[in-house]
Amino acid sequence: MDDLVARISELPQWQIALAATWLLLQACVVPSLPEEIVTTTMGMLVAQGRISAPLAMAAVLAGLLPANSAAVFIGSLARRRIGNAGFLGRTLSSPRVAAASEALRRHGPLLVVVTRFVPFVRGPVYLATGLSGFGVARFFALDAAAACVQVPLLLWLGSRLGEGATAAEAWARIGWASAALVGGALAVLVGRRAVVALRAA
Repeated sequence: MDDLVARISELPQWQIALAATWLLLQACVVPSLPEEIVTTTMGMLVAQGRISAPLAMAAVLAGLLPANSAAVFIGSLARRRIGNAGFLGRTLSSPRVAAASEALRRHGPLLVVVTRFVPFVRGPVYLATGLSGFGVARFFALDAAAACVQVPLLLWLGSRLGEGATAAEAWARIGWASAALVGGALAVLVGRRAVVALRAA
């Protein structure tokens, strides 16, 4: 991975931007690097003067927003194509799934915004959002608004981690920071489940 980052960092600015956009876009087909890692790496390259902050921001948004919306679109397409036919159609139309879909439609805006800040759960949540009938255009607008807060924060974090460091040192710091983000998100999820279980007991 260090070698990949080193090679990308040697490219002209516009090629670095295209590489970041491509990594984020292709993740909707073949899951690869989490967007937090791509974005913080772009922040590191900003700190090292390899790419300007506005171009880094534009490259990240150009990759992650269409990729996320594609997951919702696939879910909505599956909902229309499946209908009530076959096992999957019957499952999707079952009372429990219907109730979950209704909850997604009702609380969808909050879920979309919150999920933007939670690593590794976006794909399944966005697919379920599409299956629930949540509109793609509405999703895109909410995701873009949340990303305009999250992406600058991650770019700033990456720039702070990459300041005064070699590519290998900065990448190690980004790895630890990403692990901390994932650990924090998992701790919140586990804590929330524990609270729900205690209330139900």
